[in-house]
Amino acid sequence: MRYFKKRIKISINVIGGVITPSSILAPKIGPLGLSTKKIGEDIAKRTKKLWNNIKVTVYLIIHHRTMRLKIVPSASSLIRRELSKNKNSTNSKKNITYKQLVKISKYLTPRSYSKNFDGTIKQVLGTCASMKVSIDCIKAKYYLKKVMQTDEINTKKNRKKQKKSH
Repeated sequence: MRYFKKRIKISINVIGGVITPSSILAPKIGPLGLSTKKIGEDIAKRTKKLWNNIKVTVYLIIHHRTMRLKIVPSASSLIRRELSKNKNSTNSKKNITYKQLVKISKYLTPRSYSKNFDGTIKQVLGTCASMKVSIDCIKAKYYLKKVMQTDEINTKKNRKKQKKSH
């Protein structure tokens, strides 16, 4: 392996728990002098437990003579993981609970560009709508409208309180 002065960050989309083919890794890692087979096995081992058969983004951070793996799941991969947890239950439809929705939103909040937590929940609900996932047996599209209405009511109440205090 070569000696690198700068930190190099390489992103790879992989399926968790599956050894990534060297044909995918070779163009990105080959010029650096790293072993594609070893890295593919490392990625498979790290993603096997939590991200089995779920597509996830993995960042390879190479600095000096060390390599670190950083797993960065998207909203859709987090939703798929929650759905796989629910498959053990009797309901086989694509359905997640409100608690799972909040859990996913909390995980994505630092990477989200929204100003507040409600915006992150709306982003996750939009992803659920595109994946045709329902929340508490309600379609994500209607659940999103419900959240928007409660936001409008809350903002109107806050405006009235501010006017009274001035």
